[in-house]
Amino acid sequence: MGITKKTWINYRDTSKIVLEEPIAIVGSPGLRSVGKLVIDVLVEKLHPHLGVQFFSYGFPSIYYGPSYLGAPSSAGVKVEKGNIVELPGVELYIYKNKTQTEAQGRDLVITRGYQAYDSLNQYMVAEAIANLFKEFHVKTIIALGAQVIEEGVRCCVTDLELLDEMHHYGIEKTNVDRFIGFSGLVVVLAREKGIKGVCLFANTTQNLEDPEYPDFDAAKMLVEKLSAILNLRIDISDLEEKRRIEGLEEELMGERREGGAKLEKGKEKVRKREELSGYA
Repeated sequence: MGITKKTWINYRDTSKIVLEEPIAIVGSPGLRSVGKLVIDVLVEKLHPHLGVQFFSYGFPSIYYGPSYLGAPSSAGVKVEKGNIVELPGVELYIYKNKTQTEAQGRDLVITRGYQAYDSLNQYMVAEAIANLFKEFHVKTIIALGAQVIEEGVRCCVTDLELLDEMHHYGIEKTNVDRFIGFSGLVVVLAREKGIKGVCLFANTTQNLEDPEYPDFDAAKMLVEKLSAILNLRIDISDLEEKRRIEGLEEELMGERREGGAKLEKGKEKVRKREELSGYA
């Protein structure tokens, strides 16, 4: 299927908004949903204003597999709270920093990303969002993701000066050689428009049954680093409870997998005995 050119933007009264040295924070569905979880936390805790909604024919409502890998998908709508149906899309929230001090004067464009169904549409959408960042005079982008090979939080950048800045917060450079999906693509396309970018990766573990199963522990690590970088106070106590529940659920999933494996081994033993005894 070729590239879909149909996209549109819904502006939510942004004409009177003047941003001070804004930073864009980008997270989207991905490995263990870490980036998306962080964006959800920022929206819930900071109560930013929904400034822009971006829609595309390239956004399916359902993926049959990891969305960031371009898995098979189906078009449709989402059913939100109150049984309201909405189109899937990218949302840009505006956070005006009320404390205008030297250390805490940066406004935020909090971006809840979405994965398009193929690489051509992914490029088209990421380019459009990069243009919106330029329209809002964004100076720096921080994109959020996860990786499974390094401990803690690591980073890669589009400007070497940012490596030194991240080192100040205890964030070392990563050895990961890919950032798959919407969030990383936006950072690099925005570089062509004069916007610097940092990609932050929290360590996570794979969940083979559900690659996007939420990892609240990894999300907590990223929120803590973001809070330090942006000089924000964000209450993440509820993430501790969600992390505890998630741990219990993963433990149960592991027990089910182990039980299923034992059952299959048992069936195989029975089958072999039947074959040896003359039963087919």
